[in-house]
Amino acid sequence: MQTITISAKGQVVIPASIRKKLNLEKGEKLAIIEEEGYIKMVPSADLTSLCGAWSELDTRTVRKQLEDMRKEEQC
Repeated sequence: MQTITISAKGQVVIPASIRKKLNLEKGEKLAIIEEEGYIKMVPSADLTSLCGAWSELDTRTVRKQLEDMRKEEQC
């Protein structure tokens, strides 16, 4: 387990070993999920890539991602 520090602006740095393992690159978006006192950070998936996987998804997460996508389109 690795630890990270939250900056004064609320920013965190994902350790390089984890970024490499998950193929995370600069500018990539992550979904933040707060669940039972834990914070999960997961790579945001394009919803079209999830075709056929709906039964495995948390509907709250999907709704939130759709809302965020709509807000981005309005800007």
